[in-house]
Amino acid sequence: MASNGASSEVRGGAWQGHLAMLGANMVWGAMSPICKGVLESGAMTGIALSAVRILGGTLLFLVVGLFLPASVRGEERVAGRDLLKMLVASVLMISANQALYIIGIGYTTPIDSSVMSTLTPVFTMLFAAIFISMPLSWMKVGGVALGLGGALMMVVIGGGRGAVATNPALGDSLCLMAQMCAALYYVFFSGFIKRYTPFTMMKWMFIFSSLTYVPCTLPWLVETEWGAISTGSWLSIAYIVVFATFISYLLIPFSQRRLKPTVVSMYTYFQPTTAALLAAVMGLAQFGTVKIVATVMIFAGVWFVTRSPGQKKAS
Repeated sequence: MASNGASSEVRGGAWQGHLAMLGANMVWGAMSPICKGVLESGAMTGIALSAVRILGGTLLFLVVGLFLPASVRGEERVAGRDLLKMLVASVLMISANQALYIIGIGYTTPIDSSVMSTLTPVFTMLFAAIFISMPLSWMKVGGVALGLGGALMMVVIGGGRGAVATNPALGDSLCLMAQMCAALYYVFFSGFIKRYTPFTMMKWMFIFSSLTYVPCTLPWLVETEWGAISTGSWLSIAYIVVFATFISYLLIPFSQRRLKPTVVSMYTYFQPTTAALLAAVMGLAQFGTVKIVATVMIFAGVWFVTRSPGQKKAS
C-alpha cells in the first residue's frame, strides 16, 4: 500500500510539472504578439517596456512575498560571498535576457521572436561543452548546426516585411542574443541555483536588475507618454508583468523539481505555436514557406540536442 501511494504521488507530481510547463510556455508564447501590440501603439519603446516589466516583477515579488508562507518564500538570507554571483546572474537572466527579447520583438515579428526562444537548449549544450567540458556527440553537433542554420535562415532571408517587422534581421538577432544570455545563466549558475529556494533566487535577481538596469532606462521612461497609453495597452502590460513575468518565472522552478531537464526544454515548442495562432488573429504576422522550413530546422536541431545520448551522464 505504501509503494502504491508513493508511486501515485510521483505521478501526480509529474502531471503538475507538465501542466506548469505547458502553462508557462503558452503564456510566454502569447506574450510575443501581446508585447508587439503594445510597441506598435507607439506610446512606449521596447526599452521602456522592458524596464516596466522588470520593475513590476520586482514589486510583485516583494509584495506577494509578505503574504506567502515561509515554506514557499524561503527564509534563507543571501550570503555575502554570493552577492556578486547573484548580480551577474540577474544581468544575464533578467536584465539582458528580458531587455534584448522585448527590444527585439519591436523590430521583428512575434512568430520569429518566439521561434528564437526554442534555441535555448541548443545554446545551453553548446556553451556547456565549451566552458565546462560537457561531452559532445555527433548528434549534439548535428543538432546545434541544424538549429543555428534554421536561425540564420530566419534572420537573413526569412524575416517578415511590412510595418510589423521594421528590421527583422536586427530583431531576430537581438532575440537570439537573449537566448544566449539565458543559456550562459543555465551553464554557469546551475549549481548556484540550488543553494536557495526558487522564490528567494528570483526575488533577489529581480531586485538586482531593478537597481542596475532600470536606472539606465530613465531617459526612455521619462519620454514615455504615459497618458497616451490606452486601456487595452495597460491590460497588455499587466499581462506581461503578472503572467509572463511573475507567475511564469515561479512555474519554471516548480516544474524543474518534477520533470527531467530534457522534458522541460521540449515545452518551448509551444511558444511559437501559441504566438503564431495569436499573431494571426491579431494580424501581426504571416507564416511563409521560408519561415516554415527554418522553424522545422530549429525544432529538429533542438530535438537532436535534447535527445543526444550521454546528456544525463554529463549532468
